[in-house]
Amino acid sequence: MRKKVPNLMVALVVPLLASCSLFGGSDSSSDSSAASSVSSSVSSSTDSGSASSSSSENVEAVTIEAYYPFSASVFTKYLGEGNEYASFTVYPQYIEGNRMQITSNNGGTQVVTVLELADGELREVFTRPETYFRENMLEKTASGDAANQLDILLKEPLEVGNSWVNASGVPSEITNLTAQIETPMGNFEALEVTTTYEASTTKDYYVKDMGLVKRVTDLGDDMVVSSSLEARNEDVPETQQLRVFYPDSELMGLNATSIALSYTTNDITRTILAEALKNVPDAPGGSLIGPNVSINSLSLSDDGRVYVDFSQEFVSEMNAGTSAESLILQGVVNTIGEYYGVQEVYLTVAGNPYESGHILMAEGAYFTVDYTEVNE
Repeated sequence: MRKKVPNLMVALVVPLLASCSLFGGSDSSSDSSAASSVSSSVSSSTDSGSASSSSSENVEAVTIEAYYPFSASVFTKYLGEGNEYASFTVYPQYIEGNRMQITSNNGGTQVVTVLELADGELREVFTRPETYFRENMLEKTASGDAANQLDILLKEPLEVGNSWVNASGVPSEITNLTAQIETPMGNFEALEVTTTYEASTTKDYYVKDMGLVKRVTDLGDDMVVSSSLEARNEDVPETQQLRVFYPDSELMGLNATSIALSYTTNDITRTILAEALKNVPDAPGGSLIGPNVSINSLSLSDDGRVYVDFSQEFVSEMNAGTSAESLILQGVVNTIGEYYGVQEVYLTVAGNPYESGHILMAEGAYFTVDYTEVNE
């Protein structure tokens, strides 16, 4: 069950998650693959030590990329103190051009954030809380009130005294280039950014070739919340659990099983899901859809529905009677709908409404997630 977080805790923790990304494609309606221009990651999760810079390096003109690399398939873990939601993990889901999408999870909520590096600034351009599915959102840009909640993480020139005002009106400033920082993963020399809120102060610490290594928020009255780098694992996937619904052996209802999904940066969700539906060990025959079926497009629309288009083999390889076909369809709809957390799924085949020898859907008609036939 997805855990809900009290509003006060969300207000405290979500900004921390959204701005902590070290890293970060396409599952839009076309679901095209992302560009491959991704910088190589550095530093092993087991490495620890002191990262230092000479005084001559400090006066060199250093770019944001040095302190905030867009590294693929790097799983990062932070250890928190002072708040139950201060510990969290970060994973880069998509990187394309000058944008990166990361997902952050603190055990209470999962947030997707899109970052953009442009004009000497690294800034948040879009964020979506409570996002437990994976979809490419790199092309999204927040507007209105949502945009006013986004921050600039770093701004060139990277020198002490450089300051800026975030969209919310909160000021940030580079206050140190050689701060000595301790973390569970080691000791580092870091660039310090101080953000001053009305009732609190936050200090973010960035290290060359690594990104954010620590965040400390002073809430006043001796209340301090911190998140420190604990592990940085390279070349590892993001994992999820997919609940798959499939017809039981008597064709009397639906059973459910859990399948592990594994994504690296820029992997395409529709491809991963299609392979999962073809490999359901507990299902009769070991699958829910045919071996040659592909998903042409898959996306969550602003109308709250998931739109999924299957290849023609979805129908031609089904080879089922009316009862079995209805259960297969309901199983697919339940699986996709639950993954995205929606109730309605608009399912088409080769761009047309679903049609077979037994079932014909009208243009615009959608399927509904329904658990009444699921076996207990």
